[in-house]
Amino acid sequence: MISLKEQMKKVNQTYDNWSGSIKGQNQLILKGRVQPTIISPSYEIEVKYQLFRNPEVRVISPKLKMRADKRELPHVNSDGTLCLDFKRINPNIDLIAETFIVWITWWLYYYEIWYETGKWVARGTHPDRW
Repeated sequence: MISLKEQMKKVNQTYDNWSGSIKGQNQLILKGRVQPTIISPSYEIEVKYQLFRNPEVRVISPKLKMRADKRELPHVNSDGTLCLDFKRINPNIDLIAETFIVWITWWLYYYEIWYETGKWVARGTHPDRW
């Protein structure tokens, strides 16, 4: 199992625009910035990871925008966290710096395409909703 200290150390080694703190003995909170493309805005992200649970990923700013022709944001859970496919990765054995942060970047890339076109072009477990 990868410890929270190891997870945070790898994030700090990999990204100069991310920081984190460990809360108690079992929760890691990371904050950082992601820019999916050179013309994209820089998104402020928060990741809350508690041992043996799926991470909670939120876009803090800028606020994700809704298309006028849609009723809900694609692949966003009811609590505002991003809907990422956690079945293929496990933070107990996979490094957050090499998995989740990369996935967040891709999610935002596909979100921007969706916002412009109205179509979610990435694979997903419920793509028919968008």
